Amino acid sequence: MERQRAVRLREASLAVTRAREALSRMDQSLADTARSDEASLRAGRSAAEMQFALVARAHMQRLRLKLHAELGGLEVKRQQAAAEYQRAFREREVLDTLYTQQRHTHEREQLQHDQRELDASHLLQLWRKHLG
Repeated sequence: MERQRAVRLREASLAVTRAREALSRMDQSLADTARSDEASLRAGRSAAEMQFALVARAHMQRLRLKLHAELGGLEVKRQQAAAEYQRAFREREVLDTLYTQQRHTHEREQLQHDQRELDASHLLQLWRKHLG
């Protein structure tokens, strides 16, 4: 169970990382486009070309907003996966502790049983010598 939760956490973390990287690339592209458009305007770019660039940038900004919203959802999923992993980890620790305690109890009881048998055997030998 814990391993499955760890895999889900890794997958969720990877999805968040990929979305952040895509968002960063998109921000860089928007910044580059803005600088390029500014330079093109100074160089005498036509109004139609500028209009196309403006529409393209507006489309990229909408995509960026969508990606940003997706990133928020992915981060929530990652937080949920982290909480599930922590819960599974604690459950495993509790089970390991219980198992260890039960094993120690069983070993102690077995040692006590073995000691009682040795004591009984010793007493029986002493009794036989006494009768002997």
